[in-house]
Amino acid sequence: MAKTGPIIVLDPGKERTKGTEAIFMNITAAKTVASLVQSTLGPKGMDKMLINKLGVVSMTNDGATILKDIGIEHPAAKMIVEVSKTLESTAGDGTTSSVILSAALLDKAEKMIKKGFHPTVIIKGFRIAEEKALEILNDRATAVQIGTPSGRDILKKAAMTSITGKAPDAHKEHFAEVCVKAAEIIENRGFVNVRSDIIEIVELNRRMEETEVIEGIALSTNSLNKNAPSVIQNPKIAILNTEIEVHKTKVNSKMVVGSPEERNRIIENEMKNMLDVAKQIADTGANVIFSTKMVKPIVLEYFDKRGIYVSRPIEEKDAEHVSYATGAKIIKNPREISSDDLGEAKLLEQEVKNGGGKTFIRDAKHSKVATIIVRGETLQHADSVSTCLDDALWVVKSIIEDGKVVAGGGASEMEVALALRAFAPSVGGYEQRVVSAYADAMEELPKTIIKNGGLDVIDLTIALRAAHAKDKNAGVNVFSGKVVDMENEGVIDPLRVKINSIKSATDAAVMILRIDDVLRAKYTREMPEVKPEHMATTYSGKAPPMMNDRR
Repeated sequence: MAKTGPIIVLDPGKERTKGTEAIFMNITAAKTVASLVQSTLGPKGMDKMLINKLGVVSMTNDGATILKDIGIEHPAAKMIVEVSKTLESTAGDGTTSSVILSAALLDKAEKMIKKGFHPTVIIKGFRIAEEKALEILNDRATAVQIGTPSGRDILKKAAMTSITGKAPDAHKEHFAEVCVKAAEIIENRGFVNVRSDIIEIVELNRRMEETEVIEGIALSTNSLNKNAPSVIQNPKIAILNTEIEVHKTKVNSKMVVGSPEERNRIIENEMKNMLDVAKQIADTGANVIFSTKMVKPIVLEYFDKRGIYVSRPIEEKDAEHVSYATGAKIIKNPREISSDDLGEAKLLEQEVKNGGGKTFIRDAKHSKVATIIVRGETLQHADSVSTCLDDALWVVKSIIEDGKVVAGGGASEMEVALALRAFAPSVGGYEQRVVSAYADAMEELPKTIIKNGGLDVIDLTIALRAAHAKDKNAGVNVFSGKVVDMENEGVIDPLRVKINSIKSATDAAVMILRIDDVLRAKYTREMPEVKPEHMATTYSGKAPPMMNDRR
């Protein structure tokens, strides 16, 4: 029989890692990501200093912000980050807990694989434990009576729980009140649309505690014209995303003027055309005009004589906010405007201060909107306020929409861990050990909170387990170092955040455990070889022929 040479199936330019080596490599990457945010968990969590490519420094302990800004390279680590981003977009909070739990699950999985457990068995056990954990959380959750004083008090406590550790303690109650009030303004049939119905504007060189919420839209602009009234009842609003000017041709052309009189006639004709457009806008009934461009003096004078409010140029995102709230269409060709394009509200007010000011649109007809004016001494302070308010708003949103909460401070995780241990013996086969390992991983969250509080992890974990025999809401107060009822302490989390956190963590762990082969192309900085006749210089400055050039 003739001998054959080696059969090459895989590209020799690719590196391959397979089997348990690939699994352990990915687990290590995931655990590294968790180590970056682990110390930030809890009311006494530490901050991280982030410096971007431009040298801008920011300090935060928000897990989502840290993971977004640090720049992850490892593909498995990126999977963890992407799952956390999904959690941030659906629940708004719980990112740090999710990443820590996923790393804890993978750590337990790594130990079981080393003992001979197959990844498929571990995955099945994780899914069984996940389903039971969600069932336990739903059973232990407390219903909230939305729309009652007691329900509002719970919303405020939950917002304060989210803010604790992210903002100064002296201001957290005020920030929580801002979030609850904003959610109450935009709530519509039990639904709160934080993304589109809440607008944020930033004011610097002001104290953080001066942050406030306003019903309606607040814009950092005021009128250009002096005769515009400061208060307009039932305003008819037009939004322009173009200048009112003479129509220009698409072809570059020049005009030869034979005399000064002819030049004056051309200028007069241009002015007449602009005034015709201004009249067309005024004839629609518009008495308020927001524009993203500067309005020419002759047009401004026309509007000023008629008492029509004309704003200083606003940003396009502000134009979109006004359009969304009032129903006004953003006009790109003012010659086509009609009364159907106008937006409506009950009231427009402008506040003028030191040459600047704000404009407020209240009771917009199209959508309920609230504006949060975030204030801070510096941009970094204002940014930290904005981040903690965003998390708290999502917490309040979740409770209003779901109407259920659980005890925070690690209490619900410990309750789930103990219930899973009691449930594990009823699970047959090797999955029983996996469910117990899942319970151990759940305990990592209260342990991390205790550790970050500078307390004794072993003693308080034992005390916490014992307390849960009588009190499902038992948790550790890291300020007093005692085991207390977290619900009575006002430490409350939305059920949605806990459920989504467990789902995200389990999904991330399962995704990584399913990977047993990693094929990676070798990175090279070398440019591919180019033949001399195909180099750009060969064509004496002309473009080289196209590959499909017809000759």
